[in-house]
Amino acid sequence: MRRLLFTAGLLVGTSHAIAYGQSAGAPSGPTPDISKSDMAAHDTATQPSNLDALRNGVRSNDFDRTAERMREKLGPARPATAKELIAGAPINDNTGVGIATVVSVDADGVTVGMGSSKVKVPANAFGHNRVGLMLDMTKAAFEKLVAGAS
Repeated sequence: MRRLLFTAGLLVGTSHAIAYGQSAGAPSGPTPDISKSDMAAHDTATQPSNLDALRNGVRSNDFDRTAERMREKLGPARPATAKELIAGAPINDNTGVGIATVVSVDADGVTVGMGSSKVKVPANAFGHNRVGLMLDMTKAAFEKLVAGAS
C-alpha cells in the first residue's frame, strides 16, 4: 500500500513537469492578425503616422533651410524696370540658375533666347533681384515652355 501511494504521489507531483515539457504544436486555423491588436501601440517605430510625421518634419526643415539660403543669396525680388531689360542681359530662374538671355526688347514684349530657340515674353513677367533679371519659374518649366512654343 505504501508503494502504491508513493507511486501515485510521484505521478501526480511530476505530471505538470511532463505537461510543460511537451511541445504545443501549431495552432489550428488561420494565422492571427496582430496588426489590429494593441501589441505595438507603444512602439513608435512601427506606427506609420508617427514615422511619416517625423520624416515629413525633417524634409520640411530641410526645405525651409534651403529656401532661407536661397532668399539670402537671391535677395528680395521686385518687378524689372525698362532700363534693366537690355539685349544681352542674362536671365535666371527663380532659384538663381541661368536659363536664357535677352535677344531684343520690343513694344510687344521681350525676345528671349535659349540656345537656338527663341520665345517672346511679356515685359511685365520679368523680375529683378541681387543676381539680376529673373523669371518666376524653374529652368525645367522654362525649357518646357520654350519647347512648346517652337
